[in-house]
Amino acid sequence: MRSAGVAVLVLTAGLVLGWPRLVSFALVLLGGVYALYLGVDDPPLDVSAPAFAAGLLVAAELAYWSLDERAKVLGERGEALRRAAIVAALGVAALVLCSGLLALADVARTRGLAVDLLGAAAVVTVLLSLAAFTRR
Repeated sequence: MRSAGVAVLVLTAGLVLGWPRLVSFALVLLGGVYALYLGVDDPPLDVSAPAFAAGLLVAAELAYWSLDERAKVLGERGEALRRAAIVAALGVAALVLCSGLLALADVARTRGLAVDLLGAAAVVTVLLSLAAFTRR
């Protein structure tokens, strides 16, 4: 739990100082804390995982948006409203997609090397996607 507090402090520092690398580090730390919780606690199926994933995505989008707002460039009229709608839609889409994947995992309940490799490939895909989005 302390690590989550440290991650929130690092996120706050990154936003106040305007350092995107601190924001990235805080988001990775938050995800790592949750992954560690899942690894240590070993719940059978954590139904809060989709909400955590969607929350982390929305937090990342809002954090980087706040860093973008530091620029002295004026945007088009209605741009903030459009961007807020996109962030909200991404959060809802992440929640729906993750919930569907969780339901699929609950139905499948298979074990073995193939399932472990598929899970590892999914994790790598998510991490590469996050890296691609943070580079923008």
